[in-house]
Amino acid sequence: MAISRFYRRRFLNRRGFHAGAYVLADCRVLTERVRDGNRRYVDAELTIADCSRVVSLDLSAYSEADARNSLYKARLLRAIIDDFTDTFEDALHEAYPDLK
Repeated sequence: MAISRFYRRRFLNRRGFHAGAYVLADCRVLTERVRDGNRRYVDAELTIADCSRVVSLDLSAYSEADARNSLYKARLLRAIIDDFTDTFEDALHEAYPDLK
C-alpha cells in the first residue's frame, strides 16, 4: 500500500520539436507486511529521455544505508544540474546576446 507519492511526467522539448524527450519521476513510500509488523521502504526512479537516449536512475532505499546513498546521489545530481544550468545560461548569453 502506498503511503505518499510524487509523480511527474513532462515533455522536455517545446512544441514543434521531437516529442521523444521527456522526464519521468516517481517516488513513493511503501509498506510491506512482515512477520513481526510492517516494514517501510522508498521506491524511487528518475528517467530522462532525449529522443533515442534514455537514462533511468534507481534511487530506491530498502535500508538506512541505501537511503543515505540515494539521498547523496540525488543531492549531488541537483548541485551539478544547478551549476550546469548557470554555466549553460552564461554560454548562451555569450553566444546569443539578444536571447531572453
